[in-house]
Amino acid sequence: MKSSAAGISDFSVALVDGPWEHRMVAASALRFHVALTGPSDGPMVLLLHGVPQFWWAMRHQLIALGQAGYRAVAMDMRGCGASDKPPEGYTLPVLARDVAGVARALGATKVAVVGHGVGGMVSWTMLSQDPKLLAGVAAISAIHPGSRLPARKLMVSPRALAETALLWLVPIPLQRARRRQMVKKVLGSWSQVPDWLTPEAWELYRAVMDIPNASEKSVKLLRWILRPSWSRARRRFAAGNRLPAQVPVLHIQGDKDRLVDASAVAEPILGGDRYQLVSLGGVGHFPPEEAPDQVNQILKDWLANLDFADSPAP
Repeated sequence: MKSSAAGISDFSVALVDGPWEHRMVAASALRFHVALTGPSDGPMVLLLHGVPQFWWAMRHQLIALGQAGYRAVAMDMRGCGASDKPPEGYTLPVLARDVAGVARALGATKVAVVGHGVGGMVSWTMLSQDPKLLAGVAAISAIHPGSRLPARKLMVSPRALAETALLWLVPIPLQRARRRQMVKKVLGSWSQVPDWLTPEAWELYRAVMDIPNASEKSVKLLRWILRPSWSRARRRFAAGNRLPAQVPVLHIQGDKDRLVDASAVAEPILGGDRYQLVSLGGVGHFPPEEAPDQVNQILKDWLANLDFADSPAP
């Protein structure tokens, strides 16, 4: 793991060794890092991490889906991990365009998108922004951004917002000590399953957040998501995302999630015919890491029924 005496990490700390291939992909005039498993001609499943995380948060799904015959791709989103960190563009519509660009750059004509947290909100956004690319969308621990309920109530509980308001929402770059405090508080207090956050995992997440500009870009994105629901930009964005889903939609939610209001589901927006909600008992905000075996099986059962058009079935 590379870091300077001042504690600043090199982006290579995000290139974790494992049973996957690392690749840089050009899209949206930027370079995005992806980790890939599975056959190159398998149906593509794009995996999107939440905040304050990076592609490695979806490592269990990356391995399991690759072994199941899918071309599994875990992506570092704009501003995160080993991907580029431009000064602007930290909104859900822009991130959704980034994801579509990466999928097409990798040769996909149809793709299933699976996102957690903020990545799940990006997945929801793609339903209205790029529906022809999608075979299906799965969102984990993420409320649909087109809901008419107040944005702050949807995205975070009052307690969670109070715990991290100074860390997430300050309009100045976070100092190193505050970044570390933020990462540990979020990953620890918003989970429910004990021992999933090992010392090694915590140190890796801390080091990746120490990559120059990584924490500042995370703050930019969350400030955009948490903007008041009555703002013109928020109303316009929400209205554009209240369309019925044209592809199957899977929603996975831990019933002990302290961040997201599990009672606010997306079925009234997306329509009941294509929408499936699965609740995981005793699981907090990080099901891909708190309950990886359950999440992997749910995803494999759901993916088996998707139509990837020109892509071969596994």
